[in-house]
Amino acid sequence: MADMNRFAPLIRHRGLLIAAGVFILFGIWAVYLSPWSARAMEARLGAAAEAGLERVGEQGWAVVEMRGQRAIISGYAPSEDARARAVRAVRQADWAGGAVAGGVTRVVDETRLALPEAGLALRADLDRNALVVRGFAPDPGAASRVEEIARVLIADADVFLEESAGQMPDGWEAAVRLLLGELVRLEEGTAFLLDEGLALAGFAGSIQTGESVAGGMMSPPPPFGSAAHVRAGNTVFAAPLRSVALCDLLVQAALGPDGSALEARLPISPDAVDALAEAGSAFSRCQRGELVITTPSRSGTAIAEALMSPLIAGGADPLRLMVRASGPAGETGVTLEVIARGGAEDVSEAS
Repeated sequence: MADMNRFAPLIRHRGLLIAAGVFILFGIWAVYLSPWSARAMEARLGAAAEAGLERVGEQGWAVVEMRGQRAIISGYAPSEDARARAVRAVRQADWAGGAVAGGVTRVVDETRLALPEAGLALRADLDRNALVVRGFAPDPGAASRVEEIARVLIADADVFLEESAGQMPDGWEAAVRLLLGELVRLEEGTAFLLDEGLALAGFAGSIQTGESVAGGMMSPPPPFGSAAHVRAGNTVFAAPLRSVALCDLLVQAALGPDGSALEARLPISPDAVDALAEAGSAFSRCQRGELVITTPSRSGTAIAEALMSPLIAGGADPLRLMVRASGPAGETGVTLEVIARGGAEDVSEAS
């Protein structure tokens, strides 16, 4: 009996070592090998994201990297629409659960536009004194000057500019200065510069400001053309437009930040309804062209009617609205584009 008592501590010590070893092995299995491990979760979410990109036809240029439950998309997009489709596809590839639930918690967009498509496009969004400027500049010096212009207007403005191939047209910096200077006088709004066109749409705090901003936009530096749609209460300041290209730019500006999030899903969100109504109001100032609403294939007439209704309520002529079903059936994105009459193929007129 004395001998057994002498070995008891050794037996207990060995038992503890065995238990600790089993616990460590279980931990290694749970973290690295089990279906619920971080590595397995990354692989599952990565596969779902790749499948999502393939489903919408953007797998050729977009690259997805999973870092835990964050999806990071990179690559050179052939167009803004392709970039938006890729981001939506990854966001919708696996349900957005929390950190414990095992879904995608965040999608980080690090994509860029391919330089030939990008040109010298520039976009600015203002929301309650928060200014964000994105786009392209012809060289680093021009990018620095645009950043300086933005931060003189609003000190903590966020400026994200990439260098793009192409010659800076005469008056480009003056056009940027005009566009940003008028935009920051609004309560909120969106402004675009593309090629030789400027467009601004938004909401003013008073009728006097709205009239002044819209008037200021009517004197762009040559060779730029311009358009504005400024709402102050129930009053809208907007001049008639004959340029189809400027009309399209103005409609995109009127959609505001919510324009890139339009989806072919019912019910249409209140923010999207408001954005579509503003776009309809802007389009009502266009004397030429038709407004094409592109929806996913087989999205159905109910979706088309739900998208057209706020456009018409905003003032768009229903006889100049067109609906086109295009793209993969699983895609949900919706785009609006003003085209010259008769310029679209396979388009049916809305009734």
